[in-house]
Amino acid sequence: MTAIDKLIQTADNEVGYLEKSSNSQLDDKTANAGMNNYTKYWLDIKNEYQGQPWCAVFVSWCADKAGITTDIMPKTASAGYFAHYANQGHGEVFTNKNPEAGDLFLINYNGSDWANHVGIVASCDGSNITTIEGNSSDMVRSRTLSMSGLTFVHFNLDSSSGMTAAWTAREVPNIGRDLATKAYMAYQLYTDKSSGGYSYLWGSNSTTANGGLRKYKEFYCVAMGSYYGPDGTFIKVEFDDGKTIYCVKADEKKDSETDSKHMYHDYPFDRNVLEFIIDRTVVRNNDEFTSALNAAGINRSARIKAIWTSDSEPTYGGAGSTTAENEKEYHFIDTNEKISIHPTIFKQTPMQCDRHNGGLTVLCNDIDISSYVGDISWQNTKDTLATLFNFSVPKAGDMKYINMYKPQEGDIIRYSGGTQEDFRGVIIEVDDGDNYVNKYVAGDVGQYLNKTSDTYQFTAMRADDCIKKICGDLCIPIVMIPELPLLITQIYVDKAVSDVIADILTLCGGVHNFDFVPDGIRIYNCADMVVNPQFRISSNTELKDSIKYIGNVEHKTSIEDRKTSVKVISDTDVLTTLKDENSIAQFGFLQEVIKVGENEDAKEVAKNKLSELNNTSETYSGEIIEELNSYTRAGSVIAIGDEKYLINSSQHSIKQGVHYNKLDLERL
Repeated sequence: MTAIDKLIQTADNEVGYLEKSSNSQLDDKTANAGMNNYTKYWLDIKNEYQGQPWCAVFVSWCADKAGITTDIMPKTASAGYFAHYANQGHGEVFTNKNPEAGDLFLINYNGSDWANHVGIVASCDGSNITTIEGNSSDMVRSRTLSMSGLTFVHFNLDSSSGMTAAWTAREVPNIGRDLATKAYMAYQLYTDKSSGGYSYLWGSNSTTANGGLRKYKEFYCVAMGSYYGPDGTFIKVEFDDGKTIYCVKADEKKDSETDSKHMYHDYPFDRNVLEFIIDRTVVRNNDEFTSALNAAGINRSARIKAIWTSDSEPTYGGAGSTTAENEKEYHFIDTNEKISIHPTIFKQTPMQCDRHNGGLTVLCNDIDISSYVGDISWQNTKDTLATLFNFSVPKAGDMKYINMYKPQEGDIIRYSGGTQEDFRGVIIEVDDGDNYVNKYVAGDVGQYLNKTSDTYQFTAMRADDCIKKICGDLCIPIVMIPELPLLITQIYVDKAVSDVIADILTLCGGVHNFDFVPDGIRIYNCADMVVNPQFRISSNTELKDSIKYIGNVEHKTSIEDRKTSVKVISDTDVLTTLKDENSIAQFGFLQEVIKVGENEDAKEVAKNKLSELNNTSETYSGEIIEELNSYTRAGSVIAIGDEKYLINSSQHSIKQGVHYNKLDLERL
């Protein structure tokens, strides 16, 4: 069976597969049908893009299952990239002749780029084509289309469609954006005839490719760490833009200059896995090296996604590669370094609260600055996932303050409004422009998670175990975490750690949040965090409910963004109009016009959009007073009358010994 036959058969077997409404039951052909772009095809090709339009990834998936390697046809989520890749010397883009079975067809709906939709040509009768295509009316289907107005892409699927070898999948080091770093060195510097790589650089089969990269036969000569085998090892590298290259290891990076596993060059300003060997008579500077990569169709900014090695020289095979099964196991193997997010912040001795300044205690590097600290405030939001603590201290010009400790960046700030520690963080900003005081901002560990990026892959791992893994890597104690049994299969590449945790919690459904207390991180379901702040009018009076005395209240409802009718159009026609007659009778005629592509279900689009827009918005805000030792924070739930509201943000301030808190709420 040819590669073309395999491609069409693979695609045809998928006809009838229905797009899913959520990230579940992806392998079932018809279950969990919906319009949210979840499919099994993303799972195998670019799972981090799950939930995005999927016509191109369906084609990529079919090609992958048919054994067509990415040096012949790219793996991509972009319909237009197939044409771009073909135009780089890998195929043909045409409109003026009949396509062949196995070619791709492109549809451009808006005229602004190469394509908005792509599918596979199963056959052609000279005027019409029979297609197999994904994301067509939210499913995989076959249909007949006129050739008029279509663009076609041809790849040589049955000629040299891959290099066959006993490929072994190897680890890809977890070094984030440095996986895109591509170094170079001249082959003329390799003069040791006894070295294992000499023959690959200087032998009769060695040439300089157009642009200046050194090659042995069809293999790019490279230098890599000893982890990837000795000189003479053949290497297959896949980048995250879908490009695959074949190399031979012609030189070895020194173990003394690589990481502990000898996978990558480990200098602070030069971390790279792959070092190309070039001809210095052609490539004399960095710009010429970029040109050499471009000539080879290699994107310098593309990151390494997968690496395989073979002890024997690969050979070209027809109809795709017959590689070892583990070739498909490309992913980031866990190489996350276990390192504390902060060396000391969770190792502080218990805070001794002396109740200075009416009950307030502020420590800076365990030095009590309560007697001269002023203008205390702090704020947090459900979305930023960090608390920022603001305070000021007088300048030391006055003899009264001459011996005081002057806080500085990096100092640990701890705060208590009573008998227990309420906040712990690190000074991240100093404003000394005022003539009389210095102003400081300290952020808790949530700020560190917002600023720290990493790469994680989870395969069928419980959500709570994913979070425990992340916190364990960063030595963050977990104070609270609910049972989160949802199995997570996701890849996060160079993502802020806070975004990774937030996404996992979003996938779990419901309203979850996380924040930091002095002892560590709390993961919780917001509905379980119901708070009832209280205050005293004076020290000898009983506690009162703060919400009953909320002030400066703003409670607004608005129809400003409301729509009572949705009209769906194509380039040439009105496809459908959906109205809510009751809403029109009450609020008037407020219409949204939406343009859709040929393959979208206009009625379903109208239904979903009207449901989204036909609502009255509600906002609620106000200011409460609470006890000094009270800390009502974002992510908690508060009751106002019979209704429960989620606290989106809280802004605390201490004024003349009184604790104020401005709350922004949304109805649950």
